[in-house]
Amino acid sequence: MGAYLRDLRKEQGTTIDEVANQIFIRPALVAAIEAGDWESLPEPVFVQGFIRRYADYLGLDGREVSQQFEPTPVAVLPDPVLATSSTVEGVVKQQDKYGLKVLSKVEPTSSNGTRTTSSSPTFNRNWLFGLVGLAAVIGLIAWFATRPAPQSTTTTSETETETPEAASEDADAIAAPDDGGDTATETATDEASEAAAPPEDLTFAVNLEQDAWMRVTVDGEVAYEGILSAGSQETWTGENEIRITAGNSGGVLFSFNGSEEQPLGQPGAVRNLTLTPDTDASTFSSP
Repeated sequence: MGAYLRDLRKEQGTTIDEVANQIFIRPALVAAIEAGDWESLPEPVFVQGFIRRYADYLGLDGREVSQQFEPTPVAVLPDPVLATSSTVEGVVKQQDKYGLKVLSKVEPTSSNGTRTTSSSPTFNRNWLFGLVGLAAVIGLIAWFATRPAPQSTTTTSETETETPEAASEDADAIAAPDDGGDTATETATDEASEAAAPPEDLTFAVNLEQDAWMRVTVDGEVAYEGILSAGSQETWTGENEIRITAGNSGGVLFSFNGSEEQPLGQPGAVRNLTLTPDTDASTFSSP
């Protein structure tokens, strides 16, 4: 067919490039059709369309000409020797890549002529996974069945078997210790409680009756410095030391560790005060 179209083109005095420009394909494809070079052409269904347009351009009935080109691959019977192998999915002779269709997988036959179904790798893997899972379940059941029972935390002791008389004697001994031992125990407990008790925090609270400037330093750090207006109430706590400097100290009422409020100083006077854990609130006096 390609040679026929080529001869007709040459009779009409047309070049390959002119044909390619008119039917909108590359010149190399036109040359491949004329030469029957099917290795250089695309799928047969496209080649059939090229032939139809090519024939129409030359004045022929393109549809009728293109139908003479069979694009459907022709199946080839498998080789009877190799077809019995489970690893072969259809055996064909080596031909051009568009003239053949690979056959579906051929199932091997037994000696009596009946087909035997080969096992699928996926099927084998599923069986393997199932057996592994079953073995794991059986192992867990065996482990639960054979593991030792947990030992009870409650054991039989001599106390459970002692006689009522012995239990009564023990109770009397616990309920009635001698006086000297009881006094010593209470004294030791009191001393330990006093030693373990943490030191109380220092608490300094102010209630301003008049405006006053104040600077409060708690454990070495300035906690407040500025003017507090009348009616203000503030509280500072520390562990080791609280230092207070106040102007117009007579307008500042203060309380230390919950003591009764009293003026920090005289009206208009500056007062410096240092509070420590050893400070006794009852000794305060307004200068």
